[in-house]
Amino acid sequence: MTVFVDSNIFILANIEEYPEHEIAVKTIESLIKKEKILINSIIVSEIFHKLFRLTNLSEARSRTLKILNSEHVIFIPIEKETIIRAINLSWRYKIRINDAIIAQHTIDSKAKRILTDNVKDFRKIQGLNIIPFKRCNWKG
Repeated sequence: MTVFVDSNIFILANIEEYPEHEIAVKTIESLIKKEKILINSIIVSEIFHKLFRLTNLSEARSRTLKILNSEHVIFIPIEKETIIRAINLSWRYKIRINDAIIAQHTIDSKAKRILTDNVKDFRKIQGLNIIPFKRCNWKG
C-alpha cells in the first residue's frame, strides 16, 4: 500500500527542536514498515524551502536529497491534468495552490490517502482520505 506524506511531517521529523519531532520520526519509521511513502515536486519544494529557512542551504540540500533518494519513498511526477484540476480545487475551496496540487495528486493516485497535520485545509476536499498526524496510530 502507499500513502502520500505531506511536507510538514518530514519537516517535523528533521527539526529536533520541534516538540513533535520524536513522534514524527517514529510515525515515519512505523509507516515505512507497512507502506511506501509517496511524494511529489510540491512536497519536495516545501521541504527544501522550510529546511533552508530553519537550518542552512547545505543542510536543507542534504536532508531533502536523503528523503528524495530513500528506498522507502516513491517520487511521482505531477501531470498537467492534475494541475488543472488542482487550480479548480484551489478556487472552489479557497485553499493555497500547493495544498490543492498535493490534494488533487493524492486523489488522482492510487493511494487516495495523505498523512498530514494540515487537516484544516485538506478536510474541505471530497474524495481525500486524511490521516491526521497528531491522532494517527502508526505502531511499529
